[in-house]
Amino acid sequence: MDVVSTDQAPPPGAYSQAVKHGGLVFVSGQTAEDPATGQPVRGDVAAQTRLVLTNLEAILKAAGSSLERALKVNVYLSDMALKPAMNEVYREFFPRRPPARIAMAVAGLDDGLDVEIDCVAAVDE
Repeated sequence: MDVVSTDQAPPPGAYSQAVKHGGLVFVSGQTAEDPATGQPVRGDVAAQTRLVLTNLEAILKAAGSSLERALKVNVYLSDMALKPAMNEVYREFFPRRPPARIAMAVAGLDDGLDVEIDCVAAVDE
C-alpha cells in the first residue's frame, strides 16, 4: 500500500488523502476546503461541488490517475434537493463515460458543508 499526498488538496486529518493498492487508488472524502488554508469555503452547492471535484482531481493526479479513470464515486449531500445543482457541475467533470455512482443524503457533513465526494479509480502500479 502506498499513501498519496499533495499540497494541491486540503491537508488530511487522521486519515490519508488517498492510498494506492493493487492497481486502484482509494481517495478519501473531500469537502469544499481551500487547499492553501484547510478552511471550509462556503457557497452554493454548485460552487462547493466544483471545489470538491477540483480537490479530488488534484489527489488523483498526485496518485498517477485522473477523473477519467474513476470507477466508482460516492456523493454525500446534506439534502437530496441539492442533487440537481450538484449534477450540473458533476457533468462538467465527467462529460463522457461517467463512473458508477451513488448519491445520498446524510446528516452532519464536516463544517456544515453540503457535499462530500470520495472515489475509487484505476492507477498504474
